[in-house]
Amino acid sequence: MMSSGRGALVFSVILILMGVGIVARTISLGVGGGLGLLIGGLLIAGGALRLYLVTRP
Repeated sequence: MMSSGRGALVFSVILILMGVGIVARTISLGVGGGLGLLIGGLLIAGGALRLYLVTRP
């Protein structure tokens, strides 16, 4: 049971980091970028929500 929780925790952090990376790259390119910001924001929100649900007692 512990490895399942640890895997979900790692996956949540990976989702958040991927979202931050997509947002940072979209901002650094500076042209348009609505879709990149949307996808990155959704990844960050999904990872944060999953992290909250996994660490909730």
